[in-house]
Amino acid sequence: MTEIILGIVQGLTEFLPVSSSGHLTIFSQFMNIDPDVPYFALLHLATFFAVLIFVWSEVVGLIKGLFKWEKESLSLILKLIISSIPAAILGLTLESTIEAAFSSVTIVGVFLILTAVFLLISDFLKGKKSLSNITYLDALIIGVFQAISIFPGISRSGTTLFGALLMKTKREDAVKYSFLMSLPVTFGAGILEINKVTFSPSIIFGALLAFITGLFGLYLLKKTVIAGKLRYFSYYCFAIGIISIILL
Repeated sequence: MTEIILGIVQGLTEFLPVSSSGHLTIFSQFMNIDPDVPYFALLHLATFFAVLIFVWSEVVGLIKGLFKWEKESLSLILKLIISSIPAAILGLTLESTIEAAFSSVTIVGVFLILTAVFLLISDFLKGKKSLSNITYLDALIIGVFQAISIFPGISRSGTTLFGALLMKTKREDAVKYSFLMSLPVTFGAGILEINKVTFSPSIIFGALLAFITGLFGLYLLKKTVIAGKLRYFSYYCFAIGIISIILL
């Protein structure tokens, strides 16, 4: 039952800008269970397939462009690779520190408040850049924001959207870029820990629920960002962050 609840929590919060890892840590503390990092990684892998379906047409377009050696597709792929480098470096060099952070609800609470600040500012940012106009420097800066989201409580979708909007990217294209750049990170996080997972029917079902609810979260995030209403998630993160620090 625990695995199923955590699967639903992961799916709903992975793409909503409220930090899935932070919520998993809080729920683990609330339910008095030890954070299961390998299982959390499996849930990340489940949501990888959710986002893959959501941006399937863009991914197919990039693959076709790669085989045709189209300049625009090659450029976007290279930018996505650049955006993935900071998270890969941080994940490999601070693995033990990151795992330790999963055990501290206070740290999660502080990082949730930081996420809330990013989201609140995001609603005031506007830009005109399309995916093709994002520069390599923009890609690196957005990647740095993604890297810090490795820590529980800092939303990956929230920080990457903030980074893209800060670089003057159009809202709809900021969402697309955030989704596309999440693919290698969520896939890598899952693959690195998959061999440590002890599979059972409840664990498999929990991962399936994470996939299904992840699709819903993706749809809701897209609508929210385009409407310029990320501040509602900001209020939620502020509240949960303060509650985590004071009560848990």
